[in-house]
Amino acid sequence: MKVNVEVITGTFIDAEVSENATVKELKERIATEVKLSVKRLILVVEDEEESRRLVKDDEDEMKLIDLGVKEDAHMYLFFKHPDLVYKEEKSQGRGDNASVEELSSEAESKRGNKEEDEDAKGEEKDIAMKNGEEEEKNGEETKDDDNVEDGKKQEKERMKWI
Repeated sequence: MKVNVEVITGTFIDAEVSENATVKELKERIATEVKLSVKRLILVVEDEEESRRLVKDDEDEMKLIDLGVKEDAHMYLFFKHPDLVYKEEKSQGRGDNASVEELSSEAESKRGNKEEDEDAKGEEKDIAMKNGEEEEKNGEETKDDDNVEDGKKQEKERMKWI
């Protein structure tokens, strides 16, 4: 059976599952596609009367057919925030919460590295600008020196004629 899953951002996923597939099997298929944990996925099923129904976490073992899902059914996909998943796992006493912490700390470290890189680039630009200004000044001093020397030469030439 083929089902159409619309991610709330506007992306569509066509998932192929067996006729007797469970909600969990569909979520696993979707999770590999969107590269997220199954725990973060929230499905909203649309039935024949076009009413929508949120599929709860405790319904993961239900068959899609029992929820009214048929060939070419349309569903919506939402995502739980990683912090919410972490809190849920912690309150239920599950030990697999390191992955959420790792994701959060990894995201933070990437953000920190990006800011450090931008700061370093800014400092490099400042140094380059200062060096450019010094070179420019040195060039102007040389030009001035050339003008002074040219002036002395002209003065000597004039003195010869006098």
